[in-house]
Amino acid sequence: ICWFDGGHSDSADPDTFRGAKVSKAEELERRKIRDNAGAEKVEADPVPEGEKASWEYIRVDGLGFLPGLLCPHHDRVQSNGKLRATDFDSMLLRHPMELGIGIDHFAALEVSDGEYRVLSLEGKRGSVLEDGAFSPDGKGSPGVWIKEVKDAQVQGRLCPATGTLRELLRTPLEIIHDECVDFCRRANPDDIPMQKDLFPLG
Repeated sequence: ICWFDGGHSDSADPDTFRGAKVSKAEELERRKIRDNAGAEKVEADPVPEGEKASWEYIRVDGLGFLPGLLCPHHDRVQSNGKLRATDFDSMLLRHPMELGIGIDHFAALEVSDGEYRVLSLEGKRGSVLEDGAFSPDGKGSPGVWIKEVKDAQVQGRLCPATGTLRELLRTPLEIIHDECVDFCRRANPDDIPMQKDLFPLG
């Protein structure tokens, strides 16, 4: 996300908030046990099947080195139970001036010297069917999608395997600020003391 104008982000997921990360790290430290061989391991809590968290994806600003609104893990469903590809379409309707780039979980968009190429891991599931159609349930191969709003509808096409950035991307006429970002900043302030022993640098 960071290299583009903006991105489809899970930053509103409370589990990603700094306080939750610190609390989780502390809890893991408390629950560390040693097996018979003396190796440390952590007993994991079971996650209730079918349980969905209540949070929404938000548009966050990137560094703007590349124009476009990027959606990572485009073919995945996260803890809120929403397919990112579907939610990304809704986001684009709220930000219709931006070009959307959806990258599947096991795919990548490599950029170098004004050109790009799509990379994907063989044998992994993704959203691209053999005929080039989109698979919402991951029955295809990993790939990259280009999306834009035309006549109040999102139109998507499969990104070519290689090409130039000039042909692929375009500069938006307008970027609309997502007010949910302000809410997330208030809910996840950068004022929580960090314990260095929980996050060692070495």
